Amino acid sequence: MNRTANLRLDVRQVPSLEAAIARWLAARDAFKSRPSDESRNEYNATYFDLGVAFNERHPEAADTPGAFDWYRCGLIAPEGE
Repeated sequence: MNRTANLRLDVRQVPSLEAAIARWLAARDAFKSRPSDESRNEYNATYFDLGVAFNERHPEAADTPGAFDWYRCGLIAPEGE
């Protein structure tokens, strides 16, 4: 049976890792400079997107506990120096 039907998928696009990093760092700066519920929600959303993009780029890291945390800490390490 060859039948054409409208198939609708609710698929969320995964942002590129570079774009996710830029958005997360911007949301992090906004939250640190003026903390509010709205900026905290934006920070949490971009943090989640960063994790999704990281896992998309590095699927082998799923077998390494703490791999994402180490990666994330590497993104903000220069700030402490």
